[in-house]
Amino acid sequence: MAQDKKAPDEYYMHHYRIFLDTADIAQVRDAVSTGLIDGIATNPNKVAQSGKSYRQVIEEIREVFDGPIAVQAIGTSTEEVCACARRLHQLDPLLAVKITANQYGLAAVKILVPEGIRTNATLMFNPTQALLAALAGSPFISPFIGRARDTGQDGIETIRRMRQLLDAFGLDKTNLIAASVKDVEQVIGAILAGAHSVAIPFKVFEDMCSHPLTTTGLNAFIEEYKTIPAS
Repeated sequence: MAQDKKAPDEYYMHHYRIFLDTADIAQVRDAVSTGLIDGIATNPNKVAQSGKSYRQVIEEIREVFDGPIAVQAIGTSTEEVCACARRLHQLDPLLAVKITANQYGLAAVKILVPEGIRTNATLMFNPTQALLAALAGSPFISPFIGRARDTGQDGIETIRRMRQLLDAFGLDKTNLIAASVKDVEQVIGAILAGAHSVAIPFKVFEDMCSHPLTTTGLNAFIEEYKTIPAS
């Protein structure tokens, strides 16, 4: 089971590297069993597909995982977002509450972080959204690089510019998570561009663990092993 990192040094947020992007408990169990998952990311779409409530999804994940779980706070004003975030925080104080990185959402981050609510500023595509979220104190920020690519934007270049802005202002306590990742190449590109972490769907996690030549080679080794005399 992954452990929630509470290291006293100021860079502890960067100890989180791989987030599994799912609300499917079977996928969570499978991936978490490898010991390679540092966080779980969900969104309203994934929770709705599960047919369960936020509480049920969180409780199921908590049975096998004790690190950060990202869930989305919803609202159309700073007050509504803050109220929703506080309700979620009461469900589980280790949640990373997702806050949309628009004007009233960023204002909510500025209010919530001093209250001890761990936020994850999300749905961001503009490098300045990342800068403002980090200035507001959000420990996590999650630009959507896959969705950016779907609309013809270069999500990897956006990650690079976000990291440059954070470094320029010395904002080293915020974990820059490349989210909405569609394939292994985006994982590689995002990390090389400066992302501290990646949020990946289960299929991409599986693909990261494999290669056709690995499978072919292992099958050949198994057959050759059968021909070796017993020791």
